[in-house]
Amino acid sequence: MVARRKIGLALSSGGARGAGHLGVLKVLAEHGVEPDVIVGSSMGAEVGGLYASGVGLDAMEKLWRSSSFGRVFKTLFPTIPWSGWSSGNGITRFLKDLIGDASIENLSVPFAAVATDLRSGQPHCITDGSLAEAIRASVSVPGLFRPVWMDGHLLIDGGVSNPLPVDVVRDLGADVVVAVDVLVDPNEVRLSGIPYLEARERAFLGIVQAAPPSENGRKFHPNVFSVLFQMSTVFQKRLADVHLAAHPPDVLIRPDFSADPPCYSNVGCGIEAGEDAARRALPEILRLVDRHG
Repeated sequence: MVARRKIGLALSSGGARGAGHLGVLKVLAEHGVEPDVIVGSSMGAEVGGLYASGVGLDAMEKLWRSSSFGRVFKTLFPTIPWSGWSSGNGITRFLKDLIGDASIENLSVPFAAVATDLRSGQPHCITDGSLAEAIRASVSVPGLFRPVWMDGHLLIDGGVSNPLPVDVVRDLGADVVVAVDVLVDPNEVRLSGIPYLEARERAFLGIVQAAPPSENGRKFHPNVFSVLFQMSTVFQKRLADVHLAAHPPDVLIRPDFSADPPCYSNVGCGIEAGEDAARRALPEILRLVDRHG
């Protein structure tokens, strides 16, 4: 008799697009595919950690769909010292309200949260201790949330060093790896800004009015937040592609968010996009599960 091989999930970072992870989990559960190992980076760690702790998919979906700007703002309250805009205590309280003092080593599904060691720059895999603190470390976006000290490591967002941790899933014993990539593609970001004035227009400033930025190639000056966001988008996407080339999963799921990109105050069609992508990948997943017993 051939022993059933372990199925592992690698859930990427991706902010509000993490709603897609929930859609994938829903479809897998509907078809009886239960992961034996879950590893998440940043928002993937939050979704995966809650699922591994036993928070029901219905409850998770209700949380996502009830998200609002006000609720998100509460987790971003400014703090001192100035090592991050927010202390992140709001996130920790939110997580502990859901999972209490759950420890990773006591979860029914083996789980790991990937963070980044700020001093070494290396990925840091958290496989024991407080689940809430592990998730809090993994989602610590640089500059937005204060870094977290854990076991002598100063930790920030896992997406900085390993946004799609397929390699960690394999290291934890998974034989078949399903990776879910909800990262933003740089080409999807619509950049805009104040009009760029050519030399002739600058000379007649106040007489000649420049046209607003548009899709027709008109030059513009993007604001600093747009530049920093796009820089992060490019960095994480290229890093994920490098990791995928080095550690290819058995199945790669990439939800299409183009119809209605989710944001924290409105998940839009994020969950549905994850469901659609999972259904397209389902035949291959079921074939692998069946082939391996």
